[in-house]
Amino acid sequence: MTAAASAVTHRTTRQFTEAFAQRLVTHLNHLRQESHPEDPPVQVDNVWGQMQHLPDLLDLQFWTVEDDAGIHAHARTQFMRGPDNQHLAHLDLMVAPDRRGQGLGRQLLGLAAHAMQAEGRSLLLTATNDRVPAGERFARRHGFQAAQSTHTNRLLLRDLPAGLLDRWTTRTEDGYRLEFWQDAVPEADLPAYAALLDVMNSAPTDDLNVEDSHVTPEEVRAMERLSAAGGRTTLTVVARAPDGTLAGMTDLSWRAAQPQIVGQGNTGVLDAHRGRGLGRWLKAANLQRLLTLNPHAREIRTQNADSNGPMLHINTAMGFRPFMASTVWQGDLTATLDHLKEST
Repeated sequence: MTAAASAVTHRTTRQFTEAFAQRLVTHLNHLRQESHPEDPPVQVDNVWGQMQHLPDLLDLQFWTVEDDAGIHAHARTQFMRGPDNQHLAHLDLMVAPDRRGQGLGRQLLGLAAHAMQAEGRSLLLTATNDRVPAGERFARRHGFQAAQSTHTNRLLLRDLPAGLLDRWTTRTEDGYRLEFWQDAVPEADLPAYAALLDVMNSAPTDDLNVEDSHVTPEEVRAMERLSAAGGRTTLTVVARAPDGTLAGMTDLSWRAAQPQIVGQGNTGVLDAHRGRGLGRWLKAANLQRLLTLNPHAREIRTQNADSNGPMLHINTAMGFRPFMASTVWQGDLTATLDHLKEST
């Protein structure tokens, strides 16, 4: 490869194949040797499974620099075709370490930015982490602005404070009760659960130019299918208030191929039910259930905004500690394209 324009392959969802999934996974596992060297590799079956069950509302596109030896760089864009955040698209752009400095990232950024502008999007969001400093340098060089600082925080289960789960799940009777759901929300609770997810709009967004999003029951089902196709088991616990309505929730998930690493997803309690210790109760009870269902679990990872004091307070008390620092960047598409044009 030289600094001259390289051949790039563009694929939309209808052009994804199992062969592409295999090449992509090889590329991703090569990149993960830099960012997650201690983790097990990504599995082709999981990626190809998800590619076959993408929600209809999801626009997902790939641009790849590849040859007979494999994929060496990629850009991925995604956004939901719905009423929320119609200005926004997410960008993931990575170049293999041995191919950096050749203009591939700049070329891929230009292609992705033009495509998203044609789709009516005006803002790109992307993320970098402190294990790959080249990402931050690239974002700054191309005019992206740092909008939110986050961490992947990790709880090593061997470090879980003794007796904490029992303490947090011991409650004076106040009419609230917990219900556990595995993999799917019960049909009778689906509309209420979709509405409950609006609580995640209360999470800090800092300087991000994003709007509230609203999940529909159909989107909940689509994400359940996507998760299952990717080999994930999901354990959700909800708190039901004395009047029978849903007051809060939290979820954990893991892949059968990598059961030692568990992901902590959403956690939220509605305003009217805060101050009762429901967040701690939910998280502790779900962790107790996890330890029964997945005895191979060794650690839990979660993504938190550094400004999310209430959630960090709970997580720190549980034993979560910083694992990897990340920055979310945003770039105005018009400014990005102008910058690329000027630097040609």
